[in-house]
Amino acid sequence: MRGFYSNFRELQLNEQEGQDYQITASRNWHRVLIIAPHGGKIEYYTSQIAKWIAGEEFAWYSFEGIINGDNRRLHITSHNFDEPIVLQALQEADTVVTIHGLKNSIEEFLMIGGLDSTFGTELRVALQHHGFIVKESKQGYRGERVTNICNRGCTGKGIQLEISFALRKRIFEDAECRIQFIDKIRTLIKGRIIRG
Repeated sequence: MRGFYSNFRELQLNEQEGQDYQITASRNWHRVLIIAPHGGKIEYYTSQIAKWIAGEEFAWYSFEGIINGDNRRLHITSHNFDEPIVLQALQEADTVVTIHGLKNSIEEFLMIGGLDSTFGTELRVALQHHGFIVKESKQGYRGERVTNICNRGCTGKGIQLEISFALRKRIFEDAECRIQFIDKIRTLIKGRIIRG
């Protein structure tokens, strides 16, 4: 989705924090950072999914649309997302996962992008093993630009999860599905930390 604003500064000059958008984040930064750059009412359920993955152990950040109406104008394209708080958090993160939403409200699936192809493959295999449908990332959803927010941590490569609306809604409403999805991602992240 193309952004209405080209960067955060432009958005900030035209929108009011606390009225149109809000920024929420964990109290402390960590080497693992889970980001919902289009949270709140921009891409429903992405903020909550990011917080669930982070849990009490990892850091999380969410930029949230809170307009009573169309929040799409608050969508800053991922490779232009430069809000200062998250940029500071990224300086301490070597594992970065961003949570995004696809519009599809019928099919339950996700696409895995980002420059961390090794971790991406691990995620794909693990999630497919647990019955989740992982489709090949389409052009525009691959998260391959070095300026993409998922690739701006210490390693220069991260993960972008594009989750269909139908699957996000199920994760939000179905506790069993949520536990399987969240726990599998958290387990893989913990394994990466142990391996160093």
